[in-house]
Amino acid sequence: MNRLQRLYDWTTTRIFDRLRDPFLLVLRVIIGYQFFITGQGKFAKIDNVVNFFTTLGLPMPEFTARFVAGVEMIGGALLLIGLASRLTALVLTGNMFVAYLTASREALTSFDGFVGDAAFPFFLGALIVLLFGPGVFSIDWLIRRRFKSVTAPQLAAAMMLVVAFIALPVHAAAPPRAIATFAAGCFWCSEAAFDSTPGVINVISGYTGGAKQNPSYEEVGAGFTGHRESVQVTYDPTKISYQKLLDIFWHNVDPFDPYGQFCDKGEQYKGAIYFHDEAQRVAAIQSRDAVQRHFPKQRVVTDILPAGRFWPAEEYHQDYHTKNPIRYKYYRHGCGRDARLEEIWGSR
Repeated sequence: MNRLQRLYDWTTTRIFDRLRDPFLLVLRVIIGYQFFITGQGKFAKIDNVVNFFTTLGLPMPEFTARFVAGVEMIGGALLLIGLASRLTALVLTGNMFVAYLTASREALTSFDGFVGDAAFPFFLGALIVLLFGPGVFSIDWLIRRRFKSVTAPQLAAAMMLVVAFIALPVHAAAPPRAIATFAAGCFWCSEAAFDSTPGVINVISGYTGGAKQNPSYEEVGAGFTGHRESVQVTYDPTKISYQKLLDIFWHNVDPFDPYGQFCDKGEQYKGAIYFHDEAQRVAAIQSRDAVQRHFPKQRVVTDILPAGRFWPAEEYHQDYHTKNPIRYKYYRHGCGRDARLEEIWGSR
């Protein structure tokens, strides 16, 4: 028993204690850098973040998006230099837990889901810094060495290493997400076109293209807000390409109708592709050119426009084709949608 005790003491004092501070240094720098570039990326594509937060139903989505981006960017910078590390880690740990509660709530229902979510390494890294400190060569460390000598408990060092080396390899990155936005007439039908497609994560019916804040269905339908009925498609680009989504879009619109789509007429029903970045813009133009070449005797009038603020439609419009299948099929048939699509594109 004494030999085991001596072995344990030797291991914790000679190995864990010596590895603890260098390990914390590496972890703090890596997680700080990751938080910084993640926050920076959110600021670079703030409109996409605002749209995503809007689809989650978060209050004040624009303020919340900028606040979260700022917390991650500033918090990451503070961790990089090791200033107020534990206070910063406390804020970042709370931030990632809120991310679980909002964007990844389903991940909390199982251990595999929890550790497999994209938020997990950020959450774990911030939690370790919160519990065990910033390690060597941080501003906090220099201040402590200058004014007061502090040593960490052996047990804490052992626990930290066990948690890090066992839990971190368990993490499996969540699938990447991208957003595409299309206007193809009635959003009930547009949503149905993308909804069951492999690689599509979520489809939201809503309004985009206008200036009015948070428009209602009645306001958009009246044609005075400048919005178009549209869908926001969240997809996994490793499973389905943007070009494939464009193909689905084209085969579900009448590209020659300058007044709307099918039986629905007016600016609010006109077809459009809303691009979120330069790559989407180029792909959209190339696809429109390909459609035009396929129909040389007719003029393709579908708009290609920069994506703006997307406002989710009222809840009763979401998943309408599954909530009200009879009424949906009656509307779709009465509007002549399928007949016109077959006339243009043939049977698929």
